[in-house]
Amino acid sequence: MSNYGGMDYNQLFRERTKNFSILIIRSMASLPYSDDVSIIRKQIIRSSTSVAANYRAVSRARSEKEKLYCSGRN
Repeated sequence: MSNYGGMDYNQLFRERTKNFSILIIRSMASLPYSDDVSIIRKQIIRSSTSVAANYRAVSRARSEKEKLYCSGRN
């Protein structure tokens, strides 16, 4: 892979997805509590952290077969 500003693309994207997840968690924490908002908040947090976790899993895969397994395309 090519480098972006001296940083490996995989490392750059790992940091971006991690920072995105942290930003979402912090912004969701500031919402007022209600049952409706709580359900939506949990789902948004799960979705954003899932993006980061799935990218990390796929980028650590040792083979193409393992990448497909990690991404759920088996």
